Parts: sequence; C-alpha cells; structure tokens
Amino acid sequence: MTPVERIRQQFQDALADIETGAVLERLKQQLPSLSLRELGELLQSPMARSVASVPARELLGSPAKPRAKA
Repeated sequence: MTPVERIRQQFQDALADIETGAVLERLKQQLPSLSLRELGELLQSPMARSVASVPARELLGSPAKPRAKA
C-alpha cells in the first residue's frame, strides 16, 4: 500500500467511525420514544448500515434485570 493509499484508508476509517458514532448517538437519544416497530424500521434502513456489526448492548446498555415473578 502506498502512503497515499494508506492515508486515504485512514481517512475513510475515521469517517466510518464518526458515522457509526453519530448514528448510535441519535438512536440512543430517540430510543425512549420509539416503538419496537419503529426501531426495527430504523435498523433496517440504509442509515443503519454503519452500525450493523455493533453489538446491541452499545445501543441498549446493560441487559435488563429479570422481573420478579408475582
């Protein structure tokens, strides 16, 4: 890889990281008001392509505690 190709790749990687962070941040902000249907639609949209390989815990936080049985 030439120096120019390496720099171009580093730049593309940095842009991808910024895009992933921005998409995750917006989803986190909107998550409390979204239905599961709406979240599913968003995650299937082209916008979410950048977060396709991100673990769900990044968006949802730690797993919910199991509810006590009544």
